Amino acid sequence: KTKSGGVRTIAPDAAVAEAARLLAELRIGALVVLGADGAIAGILSERDIVRGVGLQGDSCLRQRVSDLMTAAVLTCTEDDSVESLMQTMTERRIRHLPVVGGDGRLRGIVTIGDVVKSRLDEADMEVDNLRHYVVAAR
Repeated sequence: KTKSGGVRTIAPDAAVAEAARLLAELRIGALVVLGADGAIAGILSERDIVRGVGLQGDSCLRQRVSDLMTAAVLTCTEDDSVESLMQTMTERRIRHLPVVGGDGRLRGIVTIGDVVKSRLDEADMEVDNLRHYVVAAR
């Protein structure tokens, strides 16, 4: 809820080289792949590209995004708790979760960094509350 809704997307028929350029240029770890109808078709991460290069060499950069993307995309909603996101990301070993609305349309993306930042902010708030409690108790 504290993030902006901006999500970088790419078409399934775009070249993997274009996706790699965008990831590097924008300093992000994944692109949500949107079909012509605006529905989520997949997600392409840096890991997907590295695996492609590792298995196929640089020829994979000339392939389409749809050839390397993860098509079975896990998503979350704005109502999901940070704890549930953390559990999903840990259990499934993923670093990005697209956020969808009730209509299934893309609303945003949550990264593992967002989850860690949220947990650190919560811990800082708890420490501050305890400090105020101790000071007031004196």
